[in-house]
Amino acid sequence: MSFPAGDPNFSGAKTPAFDTLVSGHARAAFLLEQLAGDLWEELTRMRVDPSPALRIRTLAERARSQASELRTRQSRVHHMQRTKTGAKLCTVQGTFWELSESPTPTPQPGEPAPTDPARLSIELSEANLLPRAGRLRPDGTPFSREEDAVLSWIDVHRASIIAEARKWNVSPQAIAAAIAWEAMKNVKHIPADMLAGTGVGAAVPNASFGPGKVHVDFPLVQQIEDRGYLPRRSVPEREKLLSTDEGSIQYIAAIMGAYSKVTEDGWKGPERYSIRYNVPMLTQLYQGSDLKQWEQNLSTRQQEGNWRTPRIGNPMAEWASRNEEFLDAALPKDPWKVDPTPAKPVRPADPSVPPLRPVTPAPRNPPSPTPSGNN
Repeated sequence: MSFPAGDPNFSGAKTPAFDTLVSGHARAAFLLEQLAGDLWEELTRMRVDPSPALRIRTLAERARSQASELRTRQSRVHHMQRTKTGAKLCTVQGTFWELSESPTPTPQPGEPAPTDPARLSIELSEANLLPRAGRLRPDGTPFSREEDAVLSWIDVHRASIIAEARKWNVSPQAIAAAIAWEAMKNVKHIPADMLAGTGVGAAVPNASFGPGKVHVDFPLVQQIEDRGYLPRRSVPEREKLLSTDEGSIQYIAAIMGAYSKVTEDGWKGPERYSIRYNVPMLTQLYQGSDLKQWEQNLSTRQQEGNWRTPRIGNPMAEWASRNEEFLDAALPKDPWKVDPTPAKPVRPADPSVPPLRPVTPAPRNPPSPTPSGNN
């Protein structure tokens, strides 16, 4: 919670800093629980006193309870942002949304943190701290435990996903699909985010961080930065940003926006072809290509005169195609009445080219303001 300068009685939260705080607290609670379990097993195997593991578990339970309350407050902030309701204070430090310091009940529907955790990949482990709404499909059958947990996570991050999707004019569903598939279908338990900022991504093949598992040192992220969709960063800097929910959402949206622009520029077929709201195709490219490979594919099509609609074929794209009901429950495919104009990438300066020196104008001798003359 924050108390902005100039109003000591104001209590509120500033996004995205508050989102980062909540995400980190939830992840810490999960890792403490995991540590307690691992330590218990090891101490028990060695036949020594397991009480240290019990003390860690007590800390984990306390952190989990705190994270659940923070999530509740975060949900309130995001609701105020979406509905443009609630009090806010604008300062030079940013915009703070007012939140009272009184105890906040867990939102309904749903109970406090579920006791039957969903089997999710490590980067979305915090979804298990969120209440599940018991969501139903259109035919009345329930979504799975994992689907319901991921839908709760997406709902918390709804405003951020839609804002980044709007920035690059792509479907919010595609961003949600990439995150959901990686969380439910590519389950990993290695807490790679604990190494964020060390540069491990440059040494470990396929190292990825955060929701959507963006590969930190693949050509694709370098191409995105080189073309101005995001600032240039070192590998450790990328790791730190991608280990946050907001950072990963930014990269996924920028990647999909870049693919959409490359497609529009390179597609020379008789009929227009856009992938901005083609969720399976966006996820197909996100999972299985990079910008230069896709540009080469489009160039080959032009040479061969092959303008058949590209087929989907990788697991993420096929899953997105089969799970429209889940994606419709997560986010709208096209939430705006008029498609937004995508942001214009700002290419970074070439570091090998020295900056231009300012030109110093040559001195001039203007006529005197007091002309001389004969009287």
